[in-house]
Amino acid sequence: MKIKSLFNVFALILIITFVSCQTVEKKDRRNDKLIAQANIPAKEEKIPTINEVISYDIAFTKLNEVVQSAEYAEKFNSQKPYTIFAPLNGAFQKLPQGTIEKLTKEELAAIMNCHIIRGTINEQDIIKAINEGGGSVKLKTLGGTRLIASRKRGKIYLIDKNGNAGRLMKTDIEATNGMIHTLETVMLPKK
Repeated sequence: MKIKSLFNVFALILIITFVSCQTVEKKDRRNDKLIAQANIPAKEEKIPTINEVISYDIAFTKLNEVVQSAEYAEKFNSQKPYTIFAPLNGAFQKLPQGTIEKLTKEELAAIMNCHIIRGTINEQDIIKAINEGGGSVKLKTLGGTRLIASRKRGKIYLIDKNGNAGRLMKTDIEATNGMIHTLETVMLPKK
């Protein structure tokens, strides 16, 4: 009789344990389903404007000064698409010391216009145009200057009317209102 009672108690403990485990398991499943079915929006990455890229990137400190002095910040925040060949800080260091500081607002604007093309042009567009042009292509800038783009050892080079040549360093930096390609030389208007 004692064994039968002991067996009944043991069976009762097993049933309670089994039922309680199933309850916990069911709760976990319900929670998983709720989480899996929850419509949590993914965090969207905001693409900056051309002006924001130039303003925040330390590689464009000098360019940002020129943009602000020439009052191009508003243009680079507009919705019109532009392609910018953005001279890096090192490009400005190649100029004779004090050159940028001596220029008037109009002269700075003329320099800026040598680096801007209307519309969005990526690296592949430039390469395609170079290939179709027999090794080079003329790119008309906002200021009317024509830059010659060509390739050498797989790199794209720009040459201005004064013979200044510079290599595109990093290409296809996307902005909400265009494209930025970094440049190792400052392009200048015809003297």
